[in-house]
Amino acid sequence: MMRRSGITAVSVSLTLLAAGCHVPGISSGLAGSQQITVADVPGFEDAPLQVAIRDGLFARRGVSVTVQTYGTLRQAYAALTSGQAQVVSGDYAGLLYMQAHAGREPLRLITDGYDATSGLMEVLTLPGSAIRAPQDLEGAAVATPPPELAAFSADAPYNTETLATESVLQSDGVSPSSVQWKAMAPGSMISALRDHTVSAIVTTEPYVLQAETQLGAVELFDACSGVTANLPLSGYFTTAGFASGHAAALRGFQAALNAAKAGTAQLGAVQSVLRTLPGMSAREAALVTIGQYPTFMSVGQVQRVADLMYGTGMIRTTISVRGLVFR
Repeated sequence: MMRRSGITAVSVSLTLLAAGCHVPGISSGLAGSQQITVADVPGFEDAPLQVAIRDGLFARRGVSVTVQTYGTLRQAYAALTSGQAQVVSGDYAGLLYMQAHAGREPLRLITDGYDATSGLMEVLTLPGSAIRAPQDLEGAAVATPPPELAAFSADAPYNTETLATESVLQSDGVSPSSVQWKAMAPGSMISALRDHTVSAIVTTEPYVLQAETQLGAVELFDACSGVTANLPLSGYFTTAGFASGHAAALRGFQAALNAAKAGTAQLGAVQSVLRTLPGMSAREAALVTIGQYPTFMSVGQVQRVADLMYGTGMIRTTISVRGLVFR
C-alpha cells in the first residue's frame, strides 16, 4: 500500500531496489530442493520472510527460497508473470487490482502476509491545526504516497492508503472527491506538512513516528479504524499455472512462513529485523507500531479489501477471494 502498501524497507540487504536485483545471502535451501524465488518490494510485512530464511524454516520443508527485490509492485508483478519469480509478496490493493483486469495471469493467494493494527496508518496534522475533524478535510490538501500502478484513476483510490482513508471518510459523511489528494514520496510528506504545503498527511510507520517526533504531529483519525479496522494489507501470491504443478512446494513455503509468523508474536523477533533498516535506531525499532502477521487465512477478511475496492470505484468488477485461495 509500504506495499505493499505504506510499506518501508526492512533490512539493509533488502534495500537494493533496482528491478530484478538479486540479494546475495538472502536465500535458504538444500541441494535438490524445490526452488522458489520471491519477488518483493521490501517492507515491514517481510519480517517473517526474513526470519524463515534466517532460521532455515524453508529448508526444513524441502524448499529453497531466494528473494529478489524491486522498487515497485509493478516490477515485482512483472517478474512473477514473466516467470522470473514464482511468488510475489505485495500490497493487496495493487495485486487484486491486477487480478481484476482481463488478460492478466490468474493469481492464487498462498497466505495472508500483514494486517493493520491501530496506529499503523494515520491521518496526521500539525498541532494547533484548524483541521480537527474529518469534515474539515473538505477542500484541504492531503498528502498520500504515490500510486504504484499508473492505470489507477485519479477519480478513485489508487493505493492502500487512499483506499482506507477514503473508506473512513465516506463512513463519516465526507466525499473523498472534496479532498485535494497530493501524491508524493513518503519521505517528503513530513517536510510538506511542516511547510504547510499540505494540511494533513496519510502515512504509515516509520513515518508516523517520525512526524510525531519531529513536528509533534497529531492524529486526526486512524485510517484503519471502523470500516477498515484490522484491514489486511499484503499477502503472498503465485500464478495459477505454478500452483497447479508445484502444490507440494507451495505448501512447504506456506507452512514455513506461517511458522515464522507465529514466532513474531514475540516482538523481539520483529525488532531485530527492523533494527537493520538504514537510519533506524534501536529506539525507533522499539517504538514503531507493528501490524499483525496472521498465521491462518481468513477469506472473509481479505474479501473486505476486494469489496472496499469495488465499493469505492477502484475496480469495476467484483472479485471472489475464495476463488483465488491456493488449496
